[in-house]
Amino acid sequence: MKKLIICVLMLIGIKQLHAQDVSGSYLGSLTLASTNLQVIFNVDKAADGSYSATFDSPDQKAFGIKCSKTTIVKDSLSIEVAQAGILYKGLWDGKGGITGTFKQGGSNLPLSLQLMRRPQTPKPPFNYFTEEVEYDNADKSLHYGATFTRPNGKGKYPALIIITGSGTQDRDGTLFGHKLYWVLADYLTKNGIAVLRVDDRGAGKSTIGSAGKNVTSVDFSYDVETSLNYLETREDVDKKHLGLIGHSEGGIIAPMVAARRKDVSFIVMWGGPGVGGAAINTEQNIYALKGVGVDTTSINAFKQLHLGILKLFATLPNVDSLDKQITPLFENWKKGQTDKTLVALNAKNVDIKDVYKQYNSLYNIPWMRFFIAYDPEKDLGKVKCPVLAINGEKDTQVDAASNLSLIREILTKNGNKDVEIKAMPGLNHLMQTAQTGDLSEYEKIEETMSPAAMKIISDWIKIHVK
Repeated sequence: MKKLIICVLMLIGIKQLHAQDVSGSYLGSLTLASTNLQVIFNVDKAADGSYSATFDSPDQKAFGIKCSKTTIVKDSLSIEVAQAGILYKGLWDGKGGITGTFKQGGSNLPLSLQLMRRPQTPKPPFNYFTEEVEYDNADKSLHYGATFTRPNGKGKYPALIIITGSGTQDRDGTLFGHKLYWVLADYLTKNGIAVLRVDDRGAGKSTIGSAGKNVTSVDFSYDVETSLNYLETREDVDKKHLGLIGHSEGGIIAPMVAARRKDVSFIVMWGGPGVGGAAINTEQNIYALKGVGVDTTSINAFKQLHLGILKLFATLPNVDSLDKQITPLFENWKKGQTDKTLVALNAKNVDIKDVYKQYNSLYNIPWMRFFIAYDPEKDLGKVKCPVLAINGEKDTQVDAASNLSLIREILTKNGNKDVEIKAMPGLNHLMQTAQTGDLSEYEKIEETMSPAAMKIISDWIKIHVK
């Protein structure tokens, strides 16, 4: 596995250069020995003209790392993270290129960056009303930053909240330079629907709270309730038509909220899991094994072992009890495998302590433990409001066929009579037009979100808010 020498990253600090706006996402590659490590810096411009940025490391599946101090003198850019001993200095060419040096410890690495083109990112002036808003939860222990958009003019508008996917994300869903949730919000607002998009805990202007990282999807569902309560204070919102759009993890959070709140009049599950986290995690690992050429027999053997261990997460109170259950399960599994399979899965001479370590690392993350143990049917079966479930057929993170069919089955058998299921040909987990659907494509695709997918979502909502 590639080791990132960047502990906490930084980016190009920017103020006004040549009177041009340098906001956007910049892609570069660090050469470490014989390995190339891609890095992406996402630069945002605030209303006061100042800039902030986040960092993505696609090769390590790390996104949205906050960048700290940024400075500029003429066309010289500098950013640092003092606690990690990191400094980046570069020259901006005024056209989208930055040439500079990345420094950490005794290493000085050349790093050139190029602006990634994202033509769908909304740009002012907007033909609708937009407002930066902030609000607190009931006991003032959490503060949220968000953007509210609605059509121009007086009146009350149907409104929805976009619920982000897994990981700490800003309100725009910034990923590989794509402003995923902003692009969708822009489209929906232009079609008569008010939208609230909110920074996750610890992102943007939202505080992380006293629980820190010891939170799960349940905690995030109460964040959504706080946002619903905020919407209901607004005079320009039609309180009879309040909805939720949940992307990925947000697709299990939306039903949690709708199961508790009768004021949720519709939900959209966008790439939402129906089969549960243990199955999702297993399928994602299987996809990775196929990608490196592991044979079908060995993949089936991995599935048996991995899914069997993950299912223990729901019933065991600590890692010691987990390890005690893993030992006989693993040893019995190993006896039933051929040498070819054990070699293919690097399991022939593996120390049982390494097996413990691998699964303990998942179990010890509260969010991951909950995700793996949680059964979406628990809340989805209680949802009585209209539901649109939509996936891309090329989604490699949440399989469209198995999840959509189960979502339909759960809802209909529990009496929900207003369910629409859409599998979108040629689209990936982000609803981009894709070739393979692999995560590595996300950054290469200029399209942020398919207009066809946005139209389906918009048209379905408009029917249900009449």
